[in-house]
Amino acid sequence: MTSKTRIPVKSLGSPLDSSPKPQDHAAIWGEAIQAYPLYSALAAQFKLAALPHPEGELPPARPTREIFDADLKWLDGVDETVRAYQIRQLPSEILNASSDALRAFIHRQLRKSDKTTADRDKIDLLLVQYFALCAPESLYRSEINLEDVAQVLQPVLAEADATPLEWCEPLDSMLSTVDHCQSLRDLLEQGVLEKGRMLKESAGAMFYDPAALVAFCRFNFLVRRAFIRLLHADLAAVMHAIDALDAGGVKTVDCRRAGFSAAETTSQLRYYAENWRQPFHKDYTESSVSHAFEQLLALRADLEDAVTRFLPASADPRFGALIPTESTAGERGKSTGEAPVPFAPSFPGASEFFAKSPEAPASSQPTPAAATPPAAPPAASAPQESSAAGNSLEAEKCLETIWEQLIAAPPSRGRSMSTVVLRDTKVLLSSWEVAAFVSEGDQEAEDLRRAVVARALLAVAMDGRKRSGDLAELASSITLARTEVSYFQGRVEAAKRSKNTEAAVNLGISTKRLLSVLEEAEKLQP
Repeated sequence: MTSKTRIPVKSLGSPLDSSPKPQDHAAIWGEAIQAYPLYSALAAQFKLAALPHPEGELPPARPTREIFDADLKWLDGVDETVRAYQIRQLPSEILNASSDALRAFIHRQLRKSDKTTADRDKIDLLLVQYFALCAPESLYRSEINLEDVAQVLQPVLAEADATPLEWCEPLDSMLSTVDHCQSLRDLLEQGVLEKGRMLKESAGAMFYDPAALVAFCRFNFLVRRAFIRLLHADLAAVMHAIDALDAGGVKTVDCRRAGFSAAETTSQLRYYAENWRQPFHKDYTESSVSHAFEQLLALRADLEDAVTRFLPASADPRFGALIPTESTAGERGKSTGEAPVPFAPSFPGASEFFAKSPEAPASSQPTPAAATPPAAPPAASAPQESSAAGNSLEAEKCLETIWEQLIAAPPSRGRSMSTVVLRDTKVLLSSWEVAAFVSEGDQEAEDLRRAVVARALLAVAMDGRKRSGDLAELASSITLARTEVSYFQGRVEAAKRSKNTEAAVNLGISTKRLLSVLEEAEKLQP
């Protein structure tokens, strides 16, 4: 099977046509009026442009030529400025208020002759929002195929095509992986989100083939539906672990990995879990959302470790903790007033909003092959030579400590994450990061070790700042991390250009995690 060529989207005539017909003017204006509420909401919320009409009012049904031209120019101006993450932050009562408004908004994006990456991201987001809004409820819990998606999208995408495309086949493999995930951590570890993004980026103009748009819409919806399912599973697992610890008489837990204290009470952890909410709107940034979910997953890991340690008879030998079934997760959702829904139309696009994590390397169960630790990662060039030397020394000590702990206690089969302790600070490593330390490695392994070391030094410095007020170590670690991030971003782009998907995904996620910790560290500076 070969990929089809791009088929232009047929839609309303554009105001940029050299000689639009009178009926085109009417259709163009009708579309503009339908889309205007979304544009005006975006312009007002993000201060993109002054509104051309009083707040709450639509453009006139019969405009003068001056208003006609000015309003269309205003819409084009907002289009040039607005980004997908801003559309995602619109309150659901606005974004999902009208399928007609969404359809008109999408038509304007599709009709652009020279689409940018920002346009692609907006179309990608808007199509899945439209599908979520317009799909019959019966589809929400059903197997969804390309024909289902094409049918729902037909009003907004006239040539919606259910023909499978060869170059889109990796999406089905990714979705098969998603089906076997039991936690958000599993989803992150498999790199589904990052691989999906890379496939979109590599598609170029083929992304706008109607059959490709249908395939990506289906992929986005199913991943987001799975994300909701897994989020509830993680929350339920946290609550079940707290219940088990309470029943076993354990009243305090070491949850420093999740940002809590070394002796956090189970009552306080229960309160946190019962009131956990993913950040939206006001607090929305990729790093803030990433931190929120990473904290939840780290809390689950801390609690599972505690269950394994104090209540070994209650532990699942594969995962180290109580794993709730789908039915018990549903019951927990009912008890907290948050029944697990398969999809929330206002939920942020998964590929845009939390730390993406890659697929574990083939050697996800590494064995201690090296008798000596790997070479210390060279410190990134620092502005001052003495600072660089200090960073290098700390990096070498950090690397050796991590290596020694991983060699002494290799990760157990079935566990995708490992924990090391540096100066009483817990640092969580993913399977591909562990492999970079304990297996014979190349340049890719060295890059991953550097990323882990930079993140670990930041974590240690942050704890030191909180305990003793030490600013010098924090400043030094922040300087190193900033420079390292720049280096890693270049390495990720190089891996993408060479089509080394695994390297690009793995280092990309480790870099994003470093960025997330860096942002938290910068908040501790005076």
